[in-house]
Amino acid sequence: MTSDILFNVIIKNRNAVVNSLDVAKVFHKRHDNLLRDIDQLKEDWGKLIEGNSEVTESTFEGNKSLSLKLSPADLETLNHVSKMKFDDCFIPSTYITQNGRIFRSYDMNRDGFTLLTMGFNGRDVLAFKLAYISRFNEMEQELTKRNTLYDLEKYLRKQLTDTIQQYYIGDNLGREIMQLTNLLYMVTTGHNAAKLKRDRGFSKDVSAFAEVLTSDEREAYISTENRLIGLYTSGVSDYQELKHRLSKQPV
Repeated sequence: MTSDILFNVIIKNRNAVVNSLDVAKVFHKRHDNLLRDIDQLKEDWGKLIEGNSEVTESTFEGNKSLSLKLSPADLETLNHVSKMKFDDCFIPSTYITQNGRIFRSYDMNRDGFTLLTMGFNGRDVLAFKLAYISRFNEMEQELTKRNTLYDLEKYLRKQLTDTIQQYYIGDNLGREIMQLTNLLYMVTTGHNAAKLKRDRGFSKDVSAFAEVLTSDEREAYISTENRLIGLYTSGVSDYQELKHRLSKQPV
């Protein structure tokens, strides 16, 4: 969580999410009460999909609050939402307090946030909801851009690996690939992959490119990777020389 951003929607595991602890702070709610509400949603959700039966008009017989006739399109919509998964909207998470204690929380996507806050009322609540919606829009656009660049880099990554395999003359190919990969991160962000993940709160086993880099950083990484392929193909393979040339801004 980023303490200096009030409406803190982040990208985590390639999804735009907000943490329940942040939502509790913004809307002046007790976090344990929010967790209770989410737990109740989970229980109601389970009853909705119990038996995985098809939703029909008879499903709502006796429900006085639903007096309108349901069209086929309405039933199709209800059947769709009945198959949505709770864990896609509310992802279990944890946070650590200053005294080192671990407590549970939830990361929520847009749907989860909407369901949880639907009944929130009070002064400034509408403005806060709209601010979160705006942040979700921004981060989902960022996520789309990141995913596009991720797919592009997968192709480029193979090209780089093939180039190194073709022109490398040493006896430790794996080390060479790892060293040049970290060079790309150093030139792009100023840090190697391990430090990036550590400083930004990511697990050490995730892919730095797939999970950590912003879209702007990915664009810079891809540009640098293209230059590295060109240099290596032309016979420049000394690490210090590559670092020197890649660190210089292209004309």
